Amino acid sequence: MAALVLLAATGPLAAQQAEGDRARDLRLGLQLARAGRYDSALVHIARARVTDPSDPEARVIEARVLAWSGRLEAARVRYDSVLAVDPRNVEALIGLGYVYHWQRRAGPAMRMARAALALDSRNQDARDLRDAVRTGTRSALELSANWSNDSDHNTSWWQTAEVSGPVAEGLRLFAGANLLEASDPIRDAVRVGGEAGFTWAAGEVQFGAAAGARRLSPETADPRTVATYRGRFSWRPAPAWGASIGYARYPFDEIASLFDRGLDLDVLEAGFDARPARGLSVYGGGGAVWISDGNTRTWVGLGVTGTVARRFFAGVYGRTLGYDERGVGYFSPDRFNLLEVLAGYNLDSGPWNGRLSGGLGGQEIGRRGATQTEWHVEARLGRRWGVGNRVEAFGLVTNSAVSSTTGAFRYRSAGLLARIGL
Repeated sequence: MAALVLLAATGPLAAQQAEGDRARDLRLGLQLARAGRYDSALVHIARARVTDPSDPEARVIEARVLAWSGRLEAARVRYDSVLAVDPRNVEALIGLGYVYHWQRRAGPAMRMARAALALDSRNQDARDLRDAVRTGTRSALELSANWSNDSDHNTSWWQTAEVSGPVAEGLRLFAGANLLEASDPIRDAVRVGGEAGFTWAAGEVQFGAAAGARRLSPETADPRTVATYRGRFSWRPAPAWGASIGYARYPFDEIASLFDRGLDLDVLEAGFDARPARGLSVYGGGGAVWISDGNTRTWVGLGVTGTVARRFFAGVYGRTLGYDERGVGYFSPDRFNLLEVLAGYNLDSGPWNGRLSGGLGGQEIGRRGATQTEWHVEARLGRRWGVGNRVEAFGLVTNSAVSSTTGAFRYRSAGLLARIGL
């Protein structure tokens, strides 16, 4: 009898049970990782590897979870260990390629994509990796044409053109020009500007800076030329979250009536974004603006959105800002509060992508102001083709007072953007 029990424990049934437990632990590990519970996921994956520590499938999944959690170097070591035994493991090649891509190492990332495609030319993940690397490294021309109008009859037309291209691993240069034509019922104004700069990325960090000038030509005052400059530092230790801080200086020239005021802005802003679980996003930011007339604006905002169905999402967003004193010629309440519920639909079908969203809530203008209903509706529709080429149209209508420089009751904007790979 004891021999029969031992045979049953070590026979085919026991092997099937062990394989079932292994598959279940790997499946549960991936589910936990997609929900943002990376440490718990790794516990289940380690359990699946107990019977075979060299199990390539389990090691690839473990490396994937480590990469998702931001431990890119540990993920690289795991993928390398799999490829040392089996250099033809397509999943490990793709995974290692994405690790290099997230570390902004375009050369090694492309080598992994090509190696995977040489083994499986139809593998969609390998193609996506190759296209992602190409998009980030090829030269491009970006064009935009935009329009805005508010119920105070401030109208603006502006166009931008920018060309950019890589010059070394992680280093990209760009140069651009812009034209703005602004008008209101009694005056017109024109702005012409240009700037040049660079972005440099290495591992988890990215830094960008640019400098240029704008020539402001108001109808009611002498023209003036103003230097502009900006810089931004970003840190993304994991694909699921990151933070940034930036500074910029430029003239206050959003509407025609401000052109002859001679005002300049110094802007300091910081923000973050995170995806703590699959389908859930948390984002926020804050900053300060120093205006050359001695006024100061501070603000902070926070939002949460989550997927409620396959392509539908909902969330909430709140923002508060205030000026130290009342400015002349621009909307400058001592306090502005906004809280709105958001909902929308994301389209992603083949080359087409789009987004229809809206918000409904309340806004309070001034510390003693009454709460008013606030709303906005926004739509975007774009199409991609080739590698890194896209065109997109957008439109926005809102009654949020802070959307207009003058605090007008209604604000509208629309535009067309295009990015062409060179």
